[in-house]
Amino acid sequence: MVKPLFTTIVLLATSLAMAQDATPYRGDGLLRASAAISPGFMLDAPVTNIYVNGKLEYFPEERVSLRGEAFWYIDSQQHPAPLASNSQVAFGPFYHFGNATADLALGFEAGLSLVKPVVLEAQAVPDPLRAIPSMALCAGFTYTFWDYFHFFADARYVHARYTGASTGTIPLDEVVLSGGLGWQLRLRK
Repeated sequence: MVKPLFTTIVLLATSLAMAQDATPYRGDGLLRASAAISPGFMLDAPVTNIYVNGKLEYFPEERVSLRGEAFWYIDSQQHPAPLASNSQVAFGPFYHFGNATADLALGFEAGLSLVKPVVLEAQAVPDPLRAIPSMALCAGFTYTFWDYFHFFADARYVHARYTGASTGTIPLDEVVLSGGLGWQLRLRK
């Protein structure tokens, strides 16, 4: 499901980038923000996690941005959920392609995940809440349609491992998708 969706996003981004006139909606001094409800598809288990995602991105120059993201874990669609908590914060650089209206970005984020596995019935001592380092490879498409608003679609692969659990190491690798309406403001001209 993820591969066809990602392929569709890339093809749409490429066609829109070639069809648009260059408008100054990207670049030096631009600040973007967005919020979304994001599903996360775990790769080592048939689990879909649900997050509330907030993103803040600043462009210090034309094609480079610095992005910070936070993912607040709500729940899993499967019951019982394997995780009681899996909230994340991440920060990293992005490089942007295309023109200023239709923008394709690729980036890397280093982060920290607050993870707590669900307590199992047979468990004598529950596994603790731990801060775990994580890394993410990200791709995103942004279509700016007005000075202050844009549509976005992001896909990120997150890699993390919870070590020392009573059941052994828990792989937390997942693909998280986000999309929706975002806001932007030019801080300098």
